[in-house]
Amino acid sequence: MTLERDPWFAQWFGEEYLALYPERDDREARQQAVFARELLAPYASVGRMRFLDLACGTGRHAVVLHEGLGGVVGLELSERLLSQARRREGPARPLWVRADMRQLPFRAGTFGAVVNFFTSFGAFEDPAEDIRVVSEVARVLAPGGAFLSDVFNAERVVSTLAVREEKTVAGERVSIRRRYDPSSRRVEKEIGMGSGENKRVFTECARAYTEHELRNLHHKASLTVRAAYGNFDGSPFDRRKSPRLILLAVKAKAKTRAERAR
Repeated sequence: MTLERDPWFAQWFGEEYLALYPERDDREARQQAVFARELLAPYASVGRMRFLDLACGTGRHAVVLHEGLGGVVGLELSERLLSQARRREGPARPLWVRADMRQLPFRAGTFGAVVNFFTSFGAFEDPAEDIRVVSEVARVLAPGGAFLSDVFNAERVVSTLAVREEKTVAGERVSIRRRYDPSSRRVEKEIGMGSGENKRVFTECARAYTEHELRNLHHKASLTVRAAYGNFDGSPFDRRKSPRLILLAVKAKAKTRAERAR
């Protein structure tokens, strides 16, 4: 595996990122994590650990998944985001791990369920790295475990892309420029924060995967997609209208001795 030198996400996920998206708060995360926890409950119990929150950010979802039964790991590459997760208070907290999702530091079959929220999948320049991520997820899932992934609805986002946006965040001028690159299949966002000598410019990129493409990626990793939702209210996925594409994929159960003998 070859890691990019200074990829965009190494610079972006810090204080400015958190300031730009204030709506991504604990209340929103609770709704999403409760949906995931209830949906994945039958699968989570098959692993030695219940949940892996892949690219957990500041730990908003992981702490909700951890309530009651525990057995949750939050994995994040950004040290700045992970430091905020570690500062969360509570009598019992998830285990926080800093690592790259392309090379998970866990034994095969560790987790009953893996979750990946808010389009943290598809960030790499080489699409082969996305395949590696799904393969790693499949590897750390226990037989009979499940993977719940959440990305934007590519067809809706590309067709309604707002090219320019200007707003004020925490008293600071923010300019956003968006474009879709059909050659790389990526939605690219340039974010300028501040003005004059204090202006900082960041990049945010994600590959625009369709439902069909993601189903194929899961199939290559021996995961079977069982359901597609359009949002965290459990509504069915509609490629023209749904804001999100949330896939539930399952790893096959281990064969019994009788089945292996056939």
